[in-house]
Amino acid sequence: MTPPRRPLAALIALPVLLAAAACGGTAAPASVPRVSPPPAAGSAGARSGTVWTSGFNGSGQLGRPGAAADPRLAPVTGVGGRGRLDRAVAVAGGGRHSLAVLDGGQVVAWGANDDGQLGDGTTRDSGAPVRVRAPDGRPGRLDDAVAVAANNDFSMALRRDGTVVTWGEGSSGQRGTGERTAPPVPTTVRAPDGRGALSGVTAIAADGHTELVLRADGQVLAWGANAGGMVGDGTREDRALPVPVRGLDGAARLDGVVRIAIGGQHGLALLRDGRVASWGRNELGQLGDGTRRDRLTPALVSGVGGKGVLDGVAAVASAEKHNYALRGDGTIVAWGNNTAGQLGDGTVKPRPAPVTVVGRSAPKLRGATRVFAGEAYGAAILTDGTLLTWGAGGSGQLGSGRRAPRSRPGTALTAEGKVAADALSVGVGERHLIVLARSEGP
Repeated sequence: MTPPRRPLAALIALPVLLAAAACGGTAAPASVPRVSPPPAAGSAGARSGTVWTSGFNGSGQLGRPGAAADPRLAPVTGVGGRGRLDRAVAVAGGGRHSLAVLDGGQVVAWGANDDGQLGDGTTRDSGAPVRVRAPDGRPGRLDDAVAVAANNDFSMALRRDGTVVTWGEGSSGQRGTGERTAPPVPTTVRAPDGRGALSGVTAIAADGHTELVLRADGQVLAWGANAGGMVGDGTREDRALPVPVRGLDGAARLDGVVRIAIGGQHGLALLRDGRVASWGRNELGQLGDGTRRDRLTPALVSGVGGKGVLDGVAAVASAEKHNYALRGDGTIVAWGNNTAGQLGDGTVKPRPAPVTVVGRSAPKLRGATRVFAGEAYGAAILTDGTLLTWGAGGSGQLGSGRRAPRSRPGTALTAEGKVAADALSVGVGERHLIVLARSEGP
């Protein structure tokens, strides 16, 4: 397929280049191939492809007809219910809905829509992709998107001009407009003072109740629900407008950040030097500091086994109560809840400090280039495009051909029983998996 326009890829690549320059201080031996920091989850890549799904389909979130739970990957129907959904450059999954960015920057959505999370101005569910409307009541469609994010009954998109658009649920202020309402059409996030649109954003991350953005200057802003301190501003007060996340050691602002992620009531930030900061709820050790104490401001994640500080990280991913860090040597570490084997260490034991994700038949998973976190499961793409999944699988969200969990990575399968390969990116819904693959299929 023809790659998307270069300016779109270049905008997304900016934090990647910063991270690549930053990780030089933790270089692996020359014999170990280094992993280049990948694009942020949900951001448009340089290649377009076809969208495939597996898992729970009770609200049409698989975007295709079939069983209520399908454990094998199959292609999503095209817009209007015709053909396949192709020419996509990014995907993201919410609680019961899915999003994709097409190569012209238009956003489509499908699945549950009771809170307007499909962004088409209605509350009707759709089992096939529909086009998201332009923000703020303007005519036309949402376009010029370079990234999407979703969770629960909420969606957001980053536009090429550095502004952010949200749609769906809004009772905690997560729409970022200064109000705790949910208009039926997308709205533009406001600046911290409420005057004009928030601008200068290079990456987004959605929890569905609390949202994060990364700005070009390396600072992080957050808004929405804050009972667990997940806004990271040192309070437990909900915020209907963006506020700065506090820095390490009492600093006023967190800066030097190149990647962000947010899960269930906790946030992560990858720093330019390859370390990771976390904040928010911590009852299952999801902050990775070896404790189970909440934190209202960021602090550093511990090293593997609780020794020292985690470093050499190229990407992070966060879900309900667990997290992943992709390291520069192509290995992955994980921490937090593990009741379904979502840490991928071969056990179901919770871990308050990082542990190494194991391979299919080896002590370490190697050759990973991207990692993604679903509600109680994980996914990784290897250097050859092979897709691996692990964790909760009762609804078929692992794409493994079975509706069963697994505590170590295994391959995903297509409806024909073939091993899923040629994966470009992944979206992780609550109980469904979305795979962007080269157009000939995974």
